[in-house]
Amino acid sequence: MRGRGRLLAAGVVAAALLAACALGAPAVARADEALLPGPDDIGDPGLSEEEVAQIAEPELDPTDEGAALPGDEPVGAELASRLDAFLDEAFPACGMPGVAVAVVDADGVRYLRCLGDVTSEDRTFVVGSLSKSMTAVAVMQLAEEGLVDLDGPACSYAPETGVPVSVTVRDLLNQTSGFGYFESLAGASVGESAGSFSYANANYDLLGRIVEDVSGLGLGTYLRERVFSPLGMDDASAGDEPERAPRAEGHRSWFGAWVADGFEHGEGDDAWGGPASGYVRASVSDMAAYLRMYLNSGCAAPGGARVLSAGSVHRMIFSRVPDPAGDTYYGMGWTTYSWDDGELVMSHDGQVENYVARMCAIPGRDLGVVVLADGNDEFGGNEAFFSLADGATAIAVGGRADPADVVPPLGEHVRYDVLYALAVLLCALPLAWGALRRRRGSRRAPRALPALLLHMAAPVYLLGVPPLLTGMRWRDFAAFYPDQALVLLACAILLLAGGLVGLSGNARRSGAQGVAAPLDRLGGAGARVVGAHEVGERL
Repeated sequence: MRGRGRLLAAGVVAAALLAACALGAPAVARADEALLPGPDDIGDPGLSEEEVAQIAEPELDPTDEGAALPGDEPVGAELASRLDAFLDEAFPACGMPGVAVAVVDADGVRYLRCLGDVTSEDRTFVVGSLSKSMTAVAVMQLAEEGLVDLDGPACSYAPETGVPVSVTVRDLLNQTSGFGYFESLAGASVGESAGSFSYANANYDLLGRIVEDVSGLGLGTYLRERVFSPLGMDDASAGDEPERAPRAEGHRSWFGAWVADGFEHGEGDDAWGGPASGYVRASVSDMAAYLRMYLNSGCAAPGGARVLSAGSVHRMIFSRVPDPAGDTYYGMGWTTYSWDDGELVMSHDGQVENYVARMCAIPGRDLGVVVLADGNDEFGGNEAFFSLADGATAIAVGGRADPADVVPPLGEHVRYDVLYALAVLLCALPLAWGALRRRRGSRRAPRALPALLLHMAAPVYLLGVPPLLTGMRWRDFAAFYPDQALVLLACAILLLAGGLVGLSGNARRSGAQGVAAPLDRLGGAGARVVGAHEVGERL
């Protein structure tokens, strides 16, 4: 019993370690969370255009954020020199395989640089939730044409989805439908958060379906014809459209090492996210052109092709709702807030299984910044990437950035890898012990309850950790945390295998005992017969 008790304790410790690993795994970053300097309240969501203009052009004290006054930001060689010096240090520290950075104004590109394995500006990235605002642009185009009523029921445009009549198109755009964060479009239902901001990919996946049903085009075809082509986004593609440019190959982190493992996100209504919510593919030059559209109030360039009316652009930004968790607002694919000096910032982050992204626009400065990376690392790498993006934005507005703020993620990976190795070792002990006992021919059967807990309950618990502790389906957890999912699966298999070895040993012992008993009885009877025969002979 003492040996089995020690093994049970080891199994419990292993389960606890793995639970701690899963608890320590950061939830998949909400793509609406802006990580730029602290936001402040920017007033009532229903602002007039005069009020919008007042916010967009504040009187700044450049000492507050270390930023230049609007119009005095670094340009040309000065901007290039400062950003190059920052990125030369910050990029190696962040650890991403490749990064692309662009700074734009309404007239064109102020700065563009590709680093690492991103070899040219036409390499495409999956831009994550930056896709949401593109879907919102498509919906606003249909609204301008009178084909969609933003306050009409979403089910009237996509009845096949079975969404309740209470959910309006505007609810989807502003993330107030009540759909759950980890719900797919097929599984989306209205929950307690209805009426207030609650981020969910299903909102924008449903908007993508509305675009398709109303326009009669696939979402990718619609975006190509009505958004990408007019804006000069020549490399961009989505959904049913074929890819138009080479990829910046996406990477996932396996135990701290970058691996281009060829991961492809699943498609269909049961997938957690689709082209409309997070899987548009675009290059850094595409995203630079996309940001210029907002700086030009709906046009590709000054006097160029118009994609949206200026009024629709303003509604996208200011027809918004507050985020109960902070001081930001969300409206139609954009998070908006103000820096401490009152300066309006539009921002959105993106994160999928093997890419991360950040875009922001500062209308009062006629400035936009986009940063893309071809890797995803929940254990420190993404945090380092967003710190790099913060620094690039600070420099673009004339502020200061310290490359030392970009902390390498190696130390965090080492800690988790040690936990993983210890957990696997502990879960392998019962298997090794059972094999050793079997080899020695031990006849002592393990106690039923400890064996059941160790070899059945513990594996079930380990496989249930992802949905229990993160809210994610197992397949989504494995996509975002492949190394941790592998460790959990390996530990569960080792514990089950240890149980099977124990069962086979029991069966072997039971079989041996079943044969031995009749032989013993037969031996006793034979002895009696022989004794009687000998007595007869003597007589």
